[in-house]
Amino acid sequence: MGRGCTTFLVVALMTFNVMFLLIGAAILCFAIYCYVDSLIQSAVSRSGHADKMQNLLYALIGLGLLTIVVAVFGCCGAYHESRCLLGTYSICLTIMFGVEIATGALCLVFKVETEKRIIQALENIIMQFRNEPADEDFNKSDSYRDWIQKSLHCCGINGVDDYPGSNVPSSCCIPKHQTCPDKSASYSIGCRQVINDLVEEKFLTAISLIMSVPLSKKSIPIII
Repeated sequence: MGRGCTTFLVVALMTFNVMFLLIGAAILCFAIYCYVDSLIQSAVSRSGHADKMQNLLYALIGLGLLTIVVAVFGCCGAYHESRCLLGTYSICLTIMFGVEIATGALCLVFKVETEKRIIQALENIIMQFRNEPADEDFNKSDSYRDWIQKSLHCCGINGVDDYPGSNVPSSCCIPKHQTCPDKSASYSIGCRQVINDLVEEKFLTAISLIMSVPLSKKSIPIII
């Protein structure tokens, strides 16, 4: 009976850490992609907060690596039932607990500034519009802009009038509207309003998730 309980806890701990290994890898890949992508870096440099945004990317890279390392310690420690590895795992969890609680608290304190930066970065992408893109970066910009407008069902920053002339990008068009890409066939709401509403609605949810991750980690029993 006792051995069966221990086996169950080992499997549970390993499953939990495999999940966090994948989360750490996703955070790391996302941060590296943002760091090396020329268009994202261009938007960051024009945001007026380049240093802070770069520091945020470094922090995400560090968090991803730390999550991966901690997950490996947890998996190996649980599999081998090693006191040394599980002790190291416990110390790392305590460190991550403090870091993630601090991150969540800082996001709440600087909520307004964080929202402004998110919106400004998206504005930089959306407003890089040309009827005839001249290079690869503008092609990439069009791709990001179109994905944002199509996903959020919006057009421009404040509305269709952000685009000169009578036509708009096809991503602004209401599906199956025959007069597309005329402005009369496009979404009337601007992406700024949609993004504002979305950030306002989802911000506290995201912070709650950040705060709950370390709590869930600490609640998992360590098998020694």
